[in-house]
Amino acid sequence: MKKNTSQNSQEGFITRNLYKLSLLIYRKLIRKKQMPGAENVRACLSALYETRNLKEIEESYYANKISIVLLVAIAGCFLALMLHISTIHGSVIEDGNIIKRSAPGSGEESLELEARTEDGKDLGDFELIVDEQVYTRKEADALFEKASREMERVFLGDNPSPERVSADLNLVKELPGYPFEISWQTEDYEVISYDGKLVAEDIPKEGEVIQLTATYKYDDRSWQQVIYINVIQRNLTAAEKAKAAIDRLLESANLNSRYQENLKLPGTYEGSRIIWSEKKEDNSLLLLLLMWIAGAACFALKDKELKEKASQRRQQLLLDYPQLVSQLVLYLGAGMTVRNIFFKLADDYVKKREEGGKPRHMYEELLRTTRQLQAGQSEVKAYEAFGLRCQGQEYTRLCTLLSQNLRKGNGEILKLLQEESGKAFNDRMDTVRKLGEEAGTKLLLPMILMLLIVMVVIMIPAYLTF
Repeated sequence: MKKNTSQNSQEGFITRNLYKLSLLIYRKLIRKKQMPGAENVRACLSALYETRNLKEIEESYYANKISIVLLVAIAGCFLALMLHISTIHGSVIEDGNIIKRSAPGSGEESLELEARTEDGKDLGDFELIVDEQVYTRKEADALFEKASREMERVFLGDNPSPERVSADLNLVKELPGYPFEISWQTEDYEVISYDGKLVAEDIPKEGEVIQLTATYKYDDRSWQQVIYINVIQRNLTAAEKAKAAIDRLLESANLNSRYQENLKLPGTYEGSRIIWSEKKEDNSLLLLLLMWIAGAACFALKDKELKEKASQRRQQLLLDYPQLVSQLVLYLGAGMTVRNIFFKLADDYVKKREEGGKPRHMYEELLRTTRQLQAGQSEVKAYEAFGLRCQGQEYTRLCTLLSQNLRKGNGEILKLLQEESGKAFNDRMDTVRKLGEEAGTKLLLPMILMLLIVMVVIMIPAYLTF
């Protein structure tokens, strides 16, 4: 038996109220307009469901499509709102300028900060590396001579040589491959901070030679490396000067509170109060856009799903056609009338369905034909309607033979059906062959992927043996 599509309006994942709203939207805004592909949709619905309820079925179909779009859109709005709230209120800064450090051994944490004054003046964006909380620190030991030669190349950063230093230095705290913890001291902290950043406003115009001292520590042993550099001035804008000054304040605050649980951010700059906030990416609008796009995709894919169902129905009818013709030939040869054959096939199908058999479209249409005959419809009209509902040249040809036999009488009906049976089985073999070729084509990509995996499994061990 076919299920009435009005059941689609029942609660599943779409609530009844959402369905009613979708139905209202369809009736008020969409039904009067010609939707793209509406004729194809109507043809598919006509093939799958009873044509006398086509208007109701079409309304239910479009209402369900709109319900899916609304559901996705509502979910997108909710998720975008939650993400936006989380972005606003999920800050790591407490009490305006307090950042809680991670526990010892958890590693450092990188934060992006925004600073502005009380009157709303933007002081810039700042990146702050908040070190983990430290209680004690072990000293370093190992290949000092080799590490010191490596350091002479690394610490310069983007500078061409120690004689011309105009950009920040790369005063690393460790060298990859070496067990050292490295700390730095500069001869003039007003020109170069402890981590190698240049304070441009304090660099003399003629330049200045500064001594850097790198202390390598490991296992209570230490070494010192002394490096001389010539720092030259680089012109900075007012914004760069302000950023450099606040960077220096941040570095100082970070350094002075390394053994404390909390880090207190600088409160003022040039007499103005600094208001700190954590810089975060608010992707709520992007999420909302993606969810709306997903809703539109669901609306479009619903038509594709309907067409796929109609195509599967057509394919199933083609495969069942030879069996119907052969049964007609068998029972006609035994002396039964076409009407009685239809009733017998329908009764057998109902029994199989009661025993758990799967529904078949051809037998559903045949069962519907028997009900029309029981309701008093003529055999000719019932057979012609059966052929129209099955929507295939094969069924139209068969029903034409049956109708002509009733109208004019045809003593050769059995012979004609036998010929039709042979042709139907040949057509079915062609259909099955075509389906097999399509299945082989679909399996081609997985087979290629499996071949690549096998080649990788074989080649990698062979490569590693060399």
